[in-house]
Amino acid sequence: MAGARRSGRTTAAAAPKYAEVASASSDDEPPKRNAKKATPRKRARKEVEAEDEAGSPPPKKAAKSTSRSTKSKTDEAAPGKPAALPPPVPTSETNRDANGEQEVYWLLKAEPLPRIENGVNVAFSIDDLEKCTKPEPWSGVRNPQARNNMQAMKKGDLAFFYHSNAKPSGVVGVMRVATEAHVDESAFDPKDPYYDAKSVRERPKWYCVSVEFVRKFNDVVDLARIKGFAKNGGELSNLQLVTNSRLSVSRVRKEEWDFIIGLANRQVAHGAIIADATKDVSKDKVEENGNIVHEEKKESTEAA
Repeated sequence: MAGARRSGRTTAAAAPKYAEVASASSDDEPPKRNAKKATPRKRARKEVEAEDEAGSPPPKKAAKSTSRSTKSKTDEAAPGKPAALPPPVPTSETNRDANGEQEVYWLLKAEPLPRIENGVNVAFSIDDLEKCTKPEPWSGVRNPQARNNMQAMKKGDLAFFYHSNAKPSGVVGVMRVATEAHVDESAFDPKDPYYDAKSVRERPKWYCVSVEFVRKFNDVVDLARIKGFAKNGGELSNLQLVTNSRLSVSRVRKEEWDFIIGLANRQVAHGAIIADATKDVSKDKVEENGNIVHEEKKESTEAA
């Protein structure tokens, strides 16, 4: 969206308040705020990630050999630790399998707490997205790998909305890709917090998708909990959010998606996972044996 990149929501809502309690799950230390007066809120995109963050630093040169052999510190630190799998790639151009199911899912980060960039409050939360009356451009992404991920998205794809630099940081809901990748107009606006003088219309460098609200979770699936399931080869050990934490737009495998949805629905502890991201099970009953009883199904059975 050109110009001031106004949000599609009906009115400007105040940034959500969080309890001022230190959280071990925050992505990093909150950035410093400057004292400039905030103008209407815009999308939060703190693009501090770099492509070379994905890999580990080069190993130090080995010391000169001596008569006494020693075991490397690397081997002692992580014995038998498996390497993370590469990010998932769809098998078709449509990102759908033979059954029409989405193959690769997505996770996009935004900052819900106030932060001033170039005199603009760039905070944006899932509550702001819910108030939008039309698809919202996910603009301001200035990392090539994150941009490439958005260019791979297809209309109808589902993605997690992740609150970054929050208290706590974590997955807070689900959104849907409404418009596939298009030129990010914010890059051409000198007044925009994410203006890029090197990006010109004749050769645009940055692209974005437009998204729409699907669902907000009852509770945040916080980063600390996600990392807990990433330890020791756990269910989320290969989640790109964990293996490349500074990336603002990342990929999610089908099994990782189902697992996080299960966490949000509070069903993982019972050994049952609901894969339907649009389904809010807050009104459903979880029986003692872990089975999920959906209210609409129960009503139809009783009526019969």
